[in-house]
Amino acid sequence: KTSPLSFRAVFTVEKKIVDIWIKIPCVDEIGSCTYDGLCGILDNVIPPGSPCPEPLLSYGIPCHCPFKQGSYSLPSSEFYLPIIQLPSWLTNGDYSVQVVLSSSAKQLACVQVTLSLHSE
Repeated sequence: KTSPLSFRAVFTVEKKIVDIWIKIPCVDEIGSCTYDGLCGILDNVIPPGSPCPEPLLSYGIPCHCPFKQGSYSLPSSEFYLPIIQLPSWLTNGDYSVQVVLSSSAKQLACVQVTLSLHSE
């Protein structure tokens, strides 16, 4: 049996510049990075036993391991993020994010998200 801590998440992040999608490199753990121990990272962000944030909760999208097999869909939604320091290159704009979740070289899931980042 595979330990949830051995899950790996490979992020590919692209930013739309004019009409071209440019891959954002991994800088200071942000961008197109590979994260090992995904479940532990999620537990640090959203403590175990606490509900998933909206709108994930309303649409039944899990935010804790283990994830149940299935297909999940989130309609166009707005998220309000707390004030955080982002690198200067991660500015307002349109982004595409693909996350491939794997364990022991076996692909388990693929998540594709498009988003627009706007600061107030």
